[in-house]
Amino acid sequence: MSSKGFTLTEVLIAIVLMGLVIVTVASVDITSRRFFGSITKESRIQDEAKIAMEHIVKNVQLGIGDAANPGLVVSADGTTIRVQQDTNSKVGKFDANDRTIEYRYEGGPGYTIVFVQDIINDPTNTENLAEGMVVRSDIFSVGSAPNQVDVEIQARRDPTQAKSLDNPETTLTSSIVLRAMSCK
Repeated sequence: MSSKGFTLTEVLIAIVLMGLVIVTVASVDITSRRFFGSITKESRIQDEAKIAMEHIVKNVQLGIGDAANPGLVVSADGTTIRVQQDTNSKVGKFDANDRTIEYRYEGGPGYTIVFVQDIINDPTNTENLAEGMVVRSDIFSVGSAPNQVDVEIQARRDPTQAKSLDNPETTLTSSIVLRAMSCK
């Protein structure tokens, strides 16, 4: 006698196989979404840190100095840098009409880099860079050449937490050399 249906065993096997396929597909989907979410977070952090690095590089490159007047001061702990900038028509000479800028790391709840546009004449005119994401305080170091500074920004989405897929980390580095002063 032949029957034209499925046995209970065949139906159970089909259900189990379909369940395994669905679980596998769901697992791959969840893993890929988490991976791409992590990449998106890391990309955002890189973008923010890159903006801060470009700001620092642009302004430090406008600094001037020579062996007698370095024009560049890096704090011993690497948290602060001051740079003399020639901002008037006397190209290559630092005078009273020019400005001294400052970048400094500020920890605590901010974990940011603060840019002071003129530390001597207007120390309250500030701008926050990479706000709430800077991991290390020793950002600046004296370079191997005269008037050279090395900058390293290490950033995380949440600097108070360990590096993870949900809290990715990025590190940007740059070496900057100031222009030489004119002897005139």
